[in-house]
Amino acid sequence: MDSKNNYYSDWRKEQFYKNEGFFPVFNDFRYLMRFLSPGAISLYIYLGLHSNYKTGEVFHSLGKIAIYFGKSTRTISNWMKELEELNLIKREQFEVNKVSHTFLQPYSTNNIPSFNGEDK
Repeated sequence: MDSKNNYYSDWRKEQFYKNEGFFPVFNDFRYLMRFLSPGAISLYIYLGLHSNYKTGEVFHSLGKIAIYFGKSTRTISNWMKELEELNLIKREQFEVNKVSHTFLQPYSTNNIPSFNGEDK
């Protein structure tokens, strides 16, 4: 069992030292997942992996994202809407007919809708 733990630890160190960047998903995200479709969760991870690590900005077009996932732009828009409704992202279009910029937003248990009396 100890060798399995070392394998995981070694893998994490190796990934870190590759210096290719990474996207942290913090513990509070587990409370938000129950309000998101599997597609929206996948999109959030995609956005995180493609975001600027200092600003959280991503400017991939809906078309580019749709091609990646093999889905329609309408589906990607619906997933974006789910993420916006939970304040996980903010989208802004700075120029008419140009790609919208998507910004990852800080999240915490404050973003979480009521659990109908359930513990967070």
